[in-house]
Amino acid sequence: MVYRLILNQLIYTTLKVFNLEEHVVMLEKYKINSDELLFITVILLIQEGEVNPYINLYFSLPSVCRGGIRDILVSLQKKQIITKEYTIPPSGTKFVPEDVKFNKNFIKTFYKGSFWIGKELFENYPISTVVNGVEFKLRRVSKKFDSLEDAYRAYGKAISWKPETHEKVMQLIEWGKENNYQFTTLDSFIVDNDWLNIEAVRDNGTLTSDIVRML
Repeated sequence: MVYRLILNQLIYTTLKVFNLEEHVVMLEKYKINSDELLFITVILLIQEGEVNPYINLYFSLPSVCRGGIRDILVSLQKKQIITKEYTIPPSGTKFVPEDVKFNKNFIKTFYKGSFWIGKELFENYPISTVVNGVEFKLRRVSKKFDSLEDAYRAYGKAISWKPETHEKVMQLIEWGKENNYQFTTLDSFIVDNDWLNIEAVRDNGTLTSDIVRML
């Protein structure tokens, strides 16, 4: 019963990274099973510094519940998801999740379907702005989203997960910073596709609409 609760929580964590459709696409595209996808997600969360008690409990589960760690590592390396540079620890020796080296192309695809693009948006977005002597925080998403992950996913969906569109958005944000563009909060930026307004201001000197811009 306890094992099932732990696995259910970990599966829920995985589905926060992927929606169900993306989850199935990842399984099919890379010929991986659910145990392997869950393992990959747990390792990447650890490498990202995620603090979650269920992650530690994952490694205490019997192998019959989560699959054998070494078997999963061998399988993922054969599928070129883990690089050949990574030396799989011999049976009975210590496993260090931080040492696992994933194929860079796989990682890009993995995060493309989850929150990497949104995270980069968050990290490059202006922290705050000053209006009439009052500072307003801009990296806020709580008015329109339940979590940062929800905001990341909404952003990815808005740009159809296209890396070239994301790169363009990043360039427009940098232009906006350098040219005193009046940024909205991050959640409004995502919902309103405000990068289009930045582009319009940059190219034509006018906004694409007469929408009142609210902080």
